[in-house]
Amino acid sequence: MPKAISENKADGVILLGQPSNEYIEYLSKENVPLVFLDFYTDKINTDVVVTDNFYAVYELTNYLINQGHSEIGFVGNVHTTSSIQDRFLGMYKSLLEHRLHFNDHYLINDRDDTGKFVNLELPNKLPTAFVCNCDRVGYLLIQKLNQKGVRVPEDCSVVGFDNDIYATLSDPSLTTVEVDIEEMAKVATKRMVEKLESDHVSNGSYGRMLIKGSLVLRNSVRRLEERS
Repeated sequence: MPKAISENKADGVILLGQPSNEYIEYLSKENVPLVFLDFYTDKINTDVVVTDNFYAVYELTNYLINQGHSEIGFVGNVHTTSSIQDRFLGMYKSLLEHRLHFNDHYLINDRDDTGKFVNLELPNKLPTAFVCNCDRVGYLLIQKLNQKGVRVPEDCSVVGFDNDIYATLSDPSLTTVEVDIEEMAKVATKRMVEKLESDHVSNGSYGRMLIKGSLVLRNSVRRLEERS
């Protein structure tokens, strides 16, 4: 635990990322106002600021479907973070609305339960498109596909999430979701100030604030020809 917290020198804590549940429970005993940034958990009631992972990937999958894709896979360990879970569920909602089946063989693990990246194990039969939980994984997936002689996007389309450096390092560059990091930081800071200025806000109700992302269309998606 940082000394600023354990020595009661911090008036409030904005927690970024997703630590273990044990760490969160230990931190909550310090009796300091908390705001979670970019994740949430059922282990503690507090204010949360996250990008709208669910709706962003819902829109991203709608885009793939509008480009003619019906066999769509997902790359990410859905048991590691709330963000990855929500991104998977956003894709799944889009498939349900379009009455498309999700093939369990198209769910590819990218990391172990501690968050360490693992080798991507691809199915024998590939979908026509993959939704990756982040741009780094999209970058790694394209490398893996290329090693197997699979061309992106000619043979398989790939999309990511975050619009970070991996989106443009990738060849081709990734279609992805732009996360409004600045707005997330502003909202988290504003909420913390409100908690510190009002005991009622600090100790009363809690909110989950969603910050909208936006699609960034690049070259990693191919439009499929309509089937007769």
